[in-house]
Amino acid sequence: MSNLKEKWLSMSKRQKVNLISGIVLWILAVAYVVVMSLAPTIWKGKLIATSLRLSFPMTGGFDDVWPRILGSIYYICLCMGIANALNLILRLPKGVSSKTKTTLSLLASFARYAGLIVSILLVIAVWGVNSTALLVSAGIIALIIGLGAQSLISDIIAGLNIVFESEFKVGDIVVIDDYYGTVTEIGLTTTKIVDLSGNVKTINNSHITTVVNLSENPSLALAVITIDYNENLPRVEEIIRNNLNEIKANIPQMVGEPEYLGVSALSASSVDLKIACHCDEKDRFAVERALNRELYLLFVNNGVDIPFNQISLSYRDPSEKRENPKSAAKPAQNSEN
Repeated sequence: MSNLKEKWLSMSKRQKVNLISGIVLWILAVAYVVVMSLAPTIWKGKLIATSLRLSFPMTGGFDDVWPRILGSIYYICLCMGIANALNLILRLPKGVSSKTKTTLSLLASFARYAGLIVSILLVIAVWGVNSTALLVSAGIIALIIGLGAQSLISDIIAGLNIVFESEFKVGDIVVIDDYYGTVTEIGLTTTKIVDLSGNVKTINNSHITTVVNLSENPSLALAVITIDYNENLPRVEEIIRNNLNEIKANIPQMVGEPEYLGVSALSASSVDLKIACHCDEKDRFAVERALNRELYLLFVNNGVDIPFNQISLSYRDPSEKRENPKSAAKPAQNSEN
């Protein structure tokens, strides 16, 4: 109960209005479906009795149109209500495996599309059209394909292939066509991923050409720390190696032991040392920050000199003669920032 209260308080005014409106619409839709289902037995009038008939030819007039409007609303509420209820139920389970969560997400997406398609067919049937004959008509099927069903079918097949081939699952961190993020939903036609800033990118399943799944294996976290050229490199390397176990104990997100890789570069004013460890991709940036912190504290506690940035300046002495420009440029002393 406290979680619901906290969630309610964290919602914006617009979100609260949308939530209340959605609940009211749900209640009205359920009430309408119940009333219309019981109406033929309660009211014996012709209008109510004929409102739910399917594929019945139209005769024209208000007495024929009005029941069909009631029936259309009834079937839309019934089909979409069932589809949304299934969608909600399929998204409720918590603590399940990533593969199960992915399968449930796909089924939820399928339920939405199935509810929409069935409601359209029933509404067409309410208005006197033989929906079965319409569905199997070669001309209509060709028209649907011509209007873009080929792309839809490609998305559906690609979505099924993603799930059954386990290319990636809900919760995996992936790079899809240079877009980095966490998979939040794998639908029947689209996949949604969220980047580190919370931006949601929706990608058609058939447009996913290259995928790098960063959650399949531990990722590599790297830290580079510099020392002064005047430092005793063997002494510093020994300090690092002797404290790797302590660094591991202070960073529980590490997978396995950290490793000192050696000198990675000889920079302008420092010697760069590189240390690496493995971790889950979701923890990689946090582990790199923690590794930098541990190395800095280790060097400070052991008196290892970490160089500051150095800038070299030169200036032209205005008192020098122009005939001898080479002697006019005198290097200034190094200044440290």
